[in-house]
Amino acid sequence: MADVSRQLDQKDTNSERQKWLSVLARCSLNDLQQRWDKLTKSEADLSNLPYRFLRKAETGLVMVRGRAGGDGQQFNLGEVSVTRCTVCLDSDHIGYAYIRGRDHKKAELIAVLDALLQTNRWSKKIRNTFVTPLASLQQKVKQDRKSQIATSKVDFFTMVRGEDA
Repeated sequence: MADVSRQLDQKDTNSERQKWLSVLARCSLNDLQQRWDKLTKSEADLSNLPYRFLRKAETGLVMVRGRAGGDGQQFNLGEVSVTRCTVCLDSDHIGYAYIRGRDHKKAELIAVLDALLQTNRWSKKIRNTFVTPLASLQQKVKQDRKSQIATSKVDFFTMVRGEDA
């Protein structure tokens, strides 16, 4: 029974981690850097945070696949640049980052944040400074885009043909 509960906890942790990595990866470097600078000014321990690279930021290409009509036959759509980075804190927490694009500094910062989010000491602070407000901002942008698109929606089924009139 204990093994099952440990597996469930691990699954929940992985799900949370996927969410915070997704939020961080969709942010701009500017948003992340401003928040990091503000946090390091208030928290002296983070200003010279010791970590080592397990994999320095490096850029490669990933093949993106699509489906005809959304659910049809798969086809290769094209290649996308992806940058990855892996860091390890002195506490042995390992942080990963995979981002679309070629921004090595952003990948490094996200990897550091991922590692910090796994620690008991910094998890809550990093969530409150980065993940929660940035997720809210991304949700607001998504809702604004949806409402903007909805204003241009046309309902063709309300039109009446001239023959029956």
